[in-house]
Amino acid sequence: MSHNNHKSGSGLLFPFILIAVGVAFLFQNLGLIGGSLWDVLVRMWPLLLIVVGLNDLIRTRGVVGPTLMIGLGAIFLANNLNMLQWDSWMAILRLWPVLIIAIGLEIFIGRKNIWLSAVGVGGALALLVGGLWLSGGVLGVEGVVPTGDILVSEEIEQPLDDAEFAEINIDSSIGALSVDSLSNDENLIEGKIFSVEREIIRQDYEKDGDEISYYLSSDWKTGAPTSFTGYEKERLSWDLALTQEIPLDLNIDLGVGESTMDLAELEIVDLDLSIGVGQAKVKLPAGEYRADVDGGVGQTIITLPDEGVIKLNVSGGIGEIVINIPEGMEAKIYVDRGIAGFSAPSGYIQDENSYISPNYDDAENYIILNLDQGIGNISIREK
Repeated sequence: MSHNNHKSGSGLLFPFILIAVGVAFLFQNLGLIGGSLWDVLVRMWPLLLIVVGLNDLIRTRGVVGPTLMIGLGAIFLANNLNMLQWDSWMAILRLWPVLIIAIGLEIFIGRKNIWLSAVGVGGALALLVGGLWLSGGVLGVEGVVPTGDILVSEEIEQPLDDAEFAEINIDSSIGALSVDSLSNDENLIEGKIFSVEREIIRQDYEKDGDEISYYLSSDWKTGAPTSFTGYEKERLSWDLALTQEIPLDLNIDLGVGESTMDLAELEIVDLDLSIGVGQAKVKLPAGEYRADVDGGVGQTIITLPDEGVIKLNVSGGIGEIVINIPEGMEAKIYVDRGIAGFSAPSGYIQDENSYISPNYDDAENYIILNLDQGIGNISIREK
């Protein structure tokens, strides 16, 4: 009898949290919660991951699942509270062996005693924190140079060559990525890359008639594993600027790191952005085009223009999606979410799985927005 009561009681934690979160979001959607209080609540969304991990610990007495969820929740919370920089994810990813240790602890401890499982989870999390500290991640070092490597720089410059259209592909593995507009009317792309000797920067250029295809990527030589000491001042970074003179089909892929892309002055006809782990801040240009932004783990912040007709698809696995919509830009938003909160400005009308701004039907400037988030939070803000 006591065993059945224990199972029933342990199963109440997660439903209770879902009810509490649902009530909070309901009150916000009804306009009963707003302002700075709601902003604070939104920043605290990673607590949901921690609660999910604790619930998993209580119900299953496992070690791996709770370690993963509690660890991710704590890291995201530290990011939101500015205790940990987003660039620290480069160090965090190197700590994946902690999950192997957690698997070993789960096999060794078994799933019989919740207190032993709790000790196992605590030990795995302590290893995670210790490894993060030793790697320099806690210090928020931005794209630090791998130990033993020498920082090198490379100038990037590709003439426009009288082209009238360009497809640009940028593939950066790790580090900070900055993309801006280029006032110089002579070049397609300019910039500077700070890298290490083991990273080989590759540029490929083809011209067919008045169209250019340009590729900028990197390959890593085999060698000693990358490690982060956390004490160097140097940083891995790609600082690039693209032409404003011709229409662009732009494709950007960033593996791990922090990216800032101010595309407001560019003429975009098609846009594909893929960010694996980290934070991405994107400012979109005016115009009529399609854009896809795919984020894996981290925070994606997108600021829309006040003019244009844009079809935007944004997806994320674990983290936060923030969409800033200026006054005068109307929106129709489709939302697909797993365990993710959602907030829209007051006045938006909900129609089944969509949210529509008040003047959308008569708007000349509007966005059709598809949002897909697995775990975390989605926030639509008027600016």
